Amino acid sequence: MQSNFVDAQEKSIFLFSDIKIKGNDGEELSAHRSILVARSGLFNILLSGKNVTTQDLIFPEFSSNTLLVILEYLYTGKVTEKSLTIETVAEAYHCADFFLIEQLKLQIIEFFKNRDVDNKVNVSAKILSQILEYMESSDNELTNLLYDSVSSVPLETIEYCNLNGKALEYILSKIKKEETNMLSTLEYNLFHYIILWAANEISEETLSFYRSCLPSSEIVNNLNTTYLQKWNFNIPFNIQEIHSRYKPTMITKTSSLLDYVNLDRIHPLVISNIIEPLSGLISPNKLSDIRKKYALLAGKYIYISREVPSLQWSTCGYNMCLYRSPFIVTSNSLSQGWIRTAVPKKKVLNELQFNIFNSCPSRVIFVCIIGGKKISFI
Repeated sequence: MQSNFVDAQEKSIFLFSDIKIKGNDGEELSAHRSILVARSGLFNILLSGKNVTTQDLIFPEFSSNTLLVILEYLYTGKVTEKSLTIETVAEAYHCADFFLIEQLKLQIIEFFKNRDVDNKVNVSAKILSQILEYMESSDNELTNLLYDSVSSVPLETIEYCNLNGKALEYILSKIKKEETNMLSTLEYNLFHYIILWAANEISEETLSFYRSCLPSSEIVNNLNTTYLQKWNFNIPFNIQEIHSRYKPTMITKTSSLLDYVNLDRIHPLVISNIIEPLSGLISPNKLSDIRKKYALLAGKYIYISREVPSLQWSTCGYNMCLYRSPFIVTSNSLSQGWIRTAVPKKKVLNELQFNIFNSCPSRVIFVCIIGGKKISFI
């Protein structure tokens, strides 16, 4: 009974009106200018001038459903689930920002936080896409909240249809800027996701083709962590012919996104067998730079992820020995030992030597020698 009374009361307050508000769908909403002027700085500017006699206000940026959220808040100081829904969160937040209503923005954020929805990560991705489409700046609390939700899971678990280009680029830029271990994502996984996301934007047929061209993350990860470097993935024999059909559109959709991928962190077998045949996606100059870098390694592959670099050790002291692969070394000594490797930097190959001293059971000192300079780690 009380609920019905409240509903009736809220409806009645809109009966006394002297102005009409329209959104981009043409539907009229009734309101009273005195209430709008008293409760909103923007409405105060729009309606308080001496020469203002208009009986209608039109806001082509927003739908009538979103404007109803604004009116409900201005009249009652709160919003309800009848006007605010998950589907309208992004536009409502943008609208509250437009009308300079900070408290409403906070209520919308709390609404989203407390809303129990299925598959909330994909819902977050969809709302993130919407909010970045609506608002010029990504520097706001809702965008940060949505990013935190999206970045809590592996990128590949987010459905392609829920991210638009702006949202995907925003996520990639955050990864690169923060050098975060987000999602424990390998560099190849980022490349894999970007290509399939772009293909999905074109058609299901395009997505199916590029899926057949790209090995799984498991296959590539095995290349990164095992001693035997074997390529056991068969790509379509007519890969270049079919790729040429989609090439212009794929380049348009991926060019800015692939700038966020460090291709030299992808295994050379993937570069030569997959990325090079998909010509045009990566510029010839960039591919040439990657080949030069690998040539400096003289056959010694160094895999550097966003988490921990895996160095292929070239030699070690008599107290040390390689364990099952060139990436793992063990010590036969409780006191000291040394290991050595080389990494490319620009056009030269830098040699790194690690001297290891075990000063006590709970304390190990690493001394890294780079170009004759010593750097100590404890």
